[in-house]
Amino acid sequence: MARADATKQQQTVTKRRLVIIASLTAVVVGFVLFSSYGVLSRYSHERHVEALQYEQQQLREREDSLRAVIKILRTDTVTLERLARERYGYVRPGEEVFIIRRDSQP
Repeated sequence: MARADATKQQQTVTKRRLVIIASLTAVVVGFVLFSSYGVLSRYSHERHVEALQYEQQQLREREDSLRAVIKILRTDTVTLERLARERYGYVRPGEEVFIIRRDSQP
């Protein structure tokens, strides 16, 4: 009988150990996955960084194209004159401006 009690007590201790180990493992896995330093948070931050890098690249390309336009406007007087005529209605002395209006109805 003493042996049966000892075996039963040993099984109870083993079950307790398994429950404690499983609980600690669940806590550690939960921390690794869901904490602010966890895997899911890191994944989210990496996606955000990639989006910002893409936006940065787009802005750099736009900046380059705007710099090219500025360079053209500073150096090319023909382009500058064309833009002044189109946007602001400038004319040279002696030129006549013809405004053509189209009827909206056929």
